[in-house]
Amino acid sequence: MQRSELEARAILPIQPLTYKLEGKSILKVSRHAVRRILLLSLHYHLTGDTKLAQRGKEEMLAISAFTDWGGPRTFLDIAEMTAAVAIGYDWLYDQLDATSRKTIAAAITDKALRVAITDSASFARAESNWNPVCLGGLALGALAVAEAEPKLASQILDAAKSFNPYGLKVYAPDGVYFEGGAYWSYGTDYEVLLLQVLESVFGTDGGLSQSPGFLASGAALNHQIGPTGAFFNFSDCGEKPMLDPAMWWISRKLKQPELLGHMQLMLENYSALKLPPSPETASTTDLLLPLVALWWPDRKSTTTAKPLPLNWYGRGPVPLAVFRSAWNDPQAMYLALKGGKASLTHAHMDAGSFVFEANGVRWAHDLGMQDYYSLESKGVDLWNLAQDSQRWTVFRLNNSSHSTLSINAQLHRVDGKASITHFSSAKVPGAIVDLSPVFEGQASKVTRGFAFRSGSHVLVRDEVDGLRAGDTVRWAMLTKAEIALSDATAKGSKTTSEAVLSQDGQKLRVQLVSSVAAKFEIVSAETPKNSFDAPNPGARLLVANLTAPSSGRLNLSVTLQAISQSGPPKPVDDKLAKTNLSRWPIKPAR
Repeated sequence: MQRSELEARAILPIQPLTYKLEGKSILKVSRHAVRRILLLSLHYHLTGDTKLAQRGKEEMLAISAFTDWGGPRTFLDIAEMTAAVAIGYDWLYDQLDATSRKTIAAAITDKALRVAITDSASFARAESNWNPVCLGGLALGALAVAEAEPKLASQILDAAKSFNPYGLKVYAPDGVYFEGGAYWSYGTDYEVLLLQVLESVFGTDGGLSQSPGFLASGAALNHQIGPTGAFFNFSDCGEKPMLDPAMWWISRKLKQPELLGHMQLMLENYSALKLPPSPETASTTDLLLPLVALWWPDRKSTTTAKPLPLNWYGRGPVPLAVFRSAWNDPQAMYLALKGGKASLTHAHMDAGSFVFEANGVRWAHDLGMQDYYSLESKGVDLWNLAQDSQRWTVFRLNNSSHSTLSINAQLHRVDGKASITHFSSAKVPGAIVDLSPVFEGQASKVTRGFAFRSGSHVLVRDEVDGLRAGDTVRWAMLTKAEIALSDATAKGSKTTSEAVLSQDGQKLRVQLVSSVAAKFEIVSAETPKNSFDAPNPGARLLVANLTAPSSGRLNLSVTLQAISQSGPPKPVDDKLAKTNLSRWPIKPAR
C-alpha cells in the first residue's frame, strides 16, 4: 500500500479536474476522477488523515459543478463519473458538511440517474462491456442517494437487475470475453461492483454471478496471459494486462487462489515502479486497483492453490486454444490462437492468428488496438463494421498486419466465423481451425492446424483448396525480432525456406515447407501507408507468398523452434508437417 498512499498524497497539491471534451466525450476526465477519488477515499480510511478527505471533497464539488457528466451517446463517461462520485460520497460521508452532501447527491441524481431514465439507454440491452460499466456506475449512484431519492434509486436498481443478463451473455459458455482481455478487465471490474451493490441492497445478486461462463472467465483470462506476462491481445487489446480487482473477487468467491498467480506478480512489479511525474500524467488504466483491498485473500484460508491445466480450449463467439509447457516459468513455451469473426464489437480481421513465446521472448506478436481518438479525430469511420467500412483500411485492424493468411491481398470476410473444429490436450496437443467462412468467395476450403510439441517446437500447417490458378496466398507472422533469411531450396515437389529470428539474446528458427515454390521475405510494419495509421516501431512481418497451381490446391507447413544457447539446433522431423490435417491425431472439439 506504500506506493498507493504516495499516489494519493501526490494529488493533494494539484488543482481539481476541469471539464474537457475529447471528441464528444469527457471519458478521460471521468477516469481520472475514478482514480483520484478512490485513492483519496481509501487512504483517508487507512491513515485517518483528514487532508485526504478534504481533497476528495474538493474534487467531488468541482465535478458536481460541471454542466454535465458527458453525453448519452455512449453513457460511459457519465457512468464512470457516477461511480467515482458515488464511492467518494459514501466513503467520505462523515467528512462532508450538510451543504456538500446535498450538492454532491443532487449532482448524482440530476447528471446521471435522471439522464439514464430519460435517455433511450441503449446500453441497457448491449451485449458488451457497455452494459456492466453503465449499469454498475448507475447502481453505485443509486445506492449513494437511496435515502434522499428512494423511488428513483429503486427504479435504477430494478433496471440494473433486469438488464444485466444482456451484458452477462458475452461470457458464455467458457468465459472467453470476445472483446479481448482488456475489455474483460473493464467490463468485469464494473460487473463485480454491480453484483456487490445488488447483494448489499437485496441480500442476493439474484443468481447473476452464476451466469454461464462468468466465474469461469477468471481462469480464461489467466490462460490468455503468456509466460512473459503479456496478453494474447486479440481484438482491441494491448499487450499489457491490467490489475483487476475482479480477479481477487472471483478468486475469493470460488476459493481458487491459483487465479491470482499473474495478478500477485503484477502487483509486486507495480509497487516497485516509480511514481508518474504528476497525477495528471498518471495512466488511466488500473483505476479501480484500490478495491483489491476489499477482496484480499483471507489469511485464515487453508485452501491450496491447484495448477491450472497447461492446455485449454474456450468456446464462444471468439473461440481460443492455448498451450503452454509450464506455469510459473518465464522461459516456458506458449502458443495461443483464435477463431471468431471481424463483425463483432472491437474485433479485428485476425481469425487464425496466434502469438508464440519461448525462452522468455514473445516471437509472434499482435499489434493490438490503435488509440480511438487518434483515428476519430482524423475522420475515420471507426465503428462501422460493414465489409466496405473505412475501419478496415486501418493497418492494425485488418488482416495484413496479423499472423494469419491472406488471399490476393483481399480483406477477410467480416461476417465469416472461423471455428476451432478440433482440440487435443494429450498425446499431440493442438488445434485445427476452419477458416473457410473467412475466405468465402476467395477459396472453397481453408484450414489451419497447430501442433504444440512441448519444449521442442510448434508446427503450423495450412491447407487451401478451391483457388484459381495464379492466386496468391500470403502466410505472415508479425514479430519484433531481427530476421536473417536463408536461400530457399527445392527438393522434388517440396520447397523449403528458413529464417532465424534474434531478440534479447535468444534465437528462433522458422522453417517453411510448401507444395509450391515459396520463400520467406521481410516486410516492414513500422510505417503503414495511411496518414491516420499509428507507427509500429520495430515491427516487421515474416511473410511467404505462394502462387496457386492449376489444381487450385496448396499446402504449407511452418515450424517455430527456439534455439538453445548450449548447442546447435536439433533437427525437426515432424511427420505431421507432411500429413494432411484430416489425418492429424487431434480430436474434434466439444
